[in-house]
Amino acid sequence: MGKKLNDIIWIKNQDNYVSATSENIEHVKNLLDSTGPGFCLAKFTQVTMHLGTGMTHACHHPSPHKIPLDEITENPSALFNTNHLKRARREMLEGGKPKECDYCWRVENSGSMSDRMYKSLEPWALYDHDKIQSSNPDENIYPTYLEVDFSNVCNFMCTYCGPEYSSKWVENLKQHGPVKLLENTKHVQWSHGWQDLDKLSYKNNEFNPYLDAFWKWFPEAYKRLKVYRITGGEPLLSKETYRSIDWFIENPNPEIDFSINSNLCVPDKLWDQFIEKITKLSNGDYVKKFTLFTSVDGWGKQAEYARPGLDFDLFKKRYEQILSLGKIRAVIMCTFNIFSITSVQKLFEWQVTLKRKYNRDHEFELWENEFRVKFDDNFSYVDRQNHSGKHFSLVGIDIPYLRSPGFLDAHFATPKLIEKHLIPAMHFMASNVGNKVWGLHQGFELYEIEKFKRVVYDILHFLTYQQNKNEEEVVIHRARFYDFINEMDKRHNKNFLEIFPEMQEFYTICEYAKNKIVKQEFNEL
Repeated sequence: MGKKLNDIIWIKNQDNYVSATSENIEHVKNLLDSTGPGFCLAKFTQVTMHLGTGMTHACHHPSPHKIPLDEITENPSALFNTNHLKRARREMLEGGKPKECDYCWRVENSGSMSDRMYKSLEPWALYDHDKIQSSNPDENIYPTYLEVDFSNVCNFMCTYCGPEYSSKWVENLKQHGPVKLLENTKHVQWSHGWQDLDKLSYKNNEFNPYLDAFWKWFPEAYKRLKVYRITGGEPLLSKETYRSIDWFIENPNPEIDFSINSNLCVPDKLWDQFIEKITKLSNGDYVKKFTLFTSVDGWGKQAEYARPGLDFDLFKKRYEQILSLGKIRAVIMCTFNIFSITSVQKLFEWQVTLKRKYNRDHEFELWENEFRVKFDDNFSYVDRQNHSGKHFSLVGIDIPYLRSPGFLDAHFATPKLIEKHLIPAMHFMASNVGNKVWGLHQGFELYEIEKFKRVVYDILHFLTYQQNKNEEEVVIHRARFYDFINEMDKRHNKNFLEIFPEMQEFYTICEYAKNKIVKQEFNEL
């Protein structure tokens, strides 16, 4: 039996939670490793359910797997307790490392701390450690972190997405046919097998057994939840999202962090309905806090290219509208990919501006509490009585790293692009860190900086140590990127090089890679 929580002296924050300091990250690694090198609390506490297709996965890194329909008919808790998940839990408890969790093993092999540590340190996971460590993996359990998408209905056609999560992709594929890439790209949904996937997707107006099972299971699961997050598709296009908001208003639970993902570009009528409901939600004690997550991966026209359907000006306007409500945290999800490289720093610069504008009132609360300093109301930058005064920043950024499809992975960029754009962006974040001198939350949080550093260091590690060893893979991915760009330009009437002039040299390298493969295949005939 491994270590227990109380065997370790943890560093805690002002809310008495274990904080994500470097010392605590090291502590949680030692705690997990005492059970096994693959032990991760997220496998037992976190779940993402794709109810439109009946797929699920614990944590977002492993690929989704099918939820057996016959199981949920008799037992709705099978939504979180598939045989697949039970096997993975058992393997972890017995000291193994499930193959599906290879992203974390890769990160750890590079010398960095993986999401196995970061997720296990979260309050919704860490405090169940001792119970999980001694649990029976064959038993049905409830998650503490629930992420769900109700359908694939979406008004965007993001480059790294596909028909599984976007009905707009389905429409485009029906109109233009599959995306033509290299012959061996059969694993990519929109180049192979998307028709079968579309047949398996439940449409908005038809009976969905997975959705039915969810609402039978949710009232009991709800009692144990610490985090409930709705993703998509585009959640604001789903009636189930508004049903969820109404559920919290009718069944208050001040222990739950509730959040919704949105691209912010839905029709005005739905947007106004959303604003009305979340204003009511945030003005009462219905949930612990409400967070809006919204995705944008770069700046301006480059961001619009990566996420077709995005109106960047409308996005900025509505993002600030949310912040102006005063009680809702709004987090930018920058899914870092090859299109992010050249403009991500502009996104960071905008974030700093917003942090200094909207996080100011919270600073006075923190200064008064931490340093026993009292400020006259005349010194307040904004009307503080209209704000909750909770100790968290309204403006945040998260930077998950895109792995699939592989040819949009920034690993396959060039060292020159990384040196010119990402190193300065990393330095910009570090030079604008929040601090007690001029504002704890008016700059980047340490965990935000660390998240981006992990992305950059992972890319640099690949470029330094692995790119030459994987030359064939690099050439194939660059060739696919060239094919993909030309396909997207045709479908959306765009010109990649006009929007990304900084990537002219990289584009030429990718074109060369494609010609090299074509020539090689011709010679083999």
